Amino acid sequence: MVISCPQCNTRYHYDEARFGGASKKRLKCPKCNEIFEVENPDDLADATSIASKSARKITPESRTATDQQAPAPPEQPELPQLAPLHRDVRFSLAVIAGSQAGTVFKINKPRVYLGRGSNMDVQLKDAEISRRHAMLEIRNEDVALVDMGATNGTFVAGERVQRADLANQVEFTLGSTTLMLIITHDREVTA
Repeated sequence: MVISCPQCNTRYHYDEARFGGASKKRLKCPKCNEIFEVENPDDLADATSIASKSARKITPESRTATDQQAPAPPEQPELPQLAPLHRDVRFSLAVIAGSQAGTVFKINKPRVYLGRGSNMDVQLKDAEISRRHAMLEIRNEDVALVDMGATNGTFVAGERVQRADLANQVEFTLGSTTLMLIITHDREVTA
C-alpha cells in the first residue's frame, strides 16, 4: 500500500503484512520526523463485511483459524450470471509495465478478478495492488473494467475510474502495474 505523511505529504510504500494483527501502526516519517498513525486496510474491508454479516465483534485476538485462513470467494452472489465467452474470440491480459512485465494471462471466463490475493483469477505481485482490486466483465466482445474499491485506484488513460469500457489494446494501470487487453479472433480472414 502507499501511505502519505500528513505533515510533508511524502509518499512511501508500506508492506501491509507489517500490520500483523494490529488495526493501526504508528510510523515516523524519515523525511520530516512526523509521527502518525496508519490504519490497516484489511480491517477497513473486514469492518464492512463484518457489519453486514452479524453484530458480533471480531478482534484480531478472537479470530478463529477458519476466519484467518478462509479467503473471501471471488464471486459475489448479487452479480448476475454472464454468458460464456464466444468460442471464436480470445481474450488475454499482457503485463507491459511492473514486476511481471512480459507475462500474459489468458482469460477463459466472462468475469475475471484481478488483485494480489491468492484466490484471484489474475494474481499480480505488486504491493500497491489491493487483494481484490478490480474485475473484468466480458459480454460478447464488450469488456468492462470495474474497480472493486481498491485503495490505490484503477486508472485508464491516466484517469482514475470506477468503471470503464475497454477495447482491444487499451492499457490500464493497477498500482504500479500496467496491463493491456488483447482481443484476437480465431477465424480472421487473411488476404
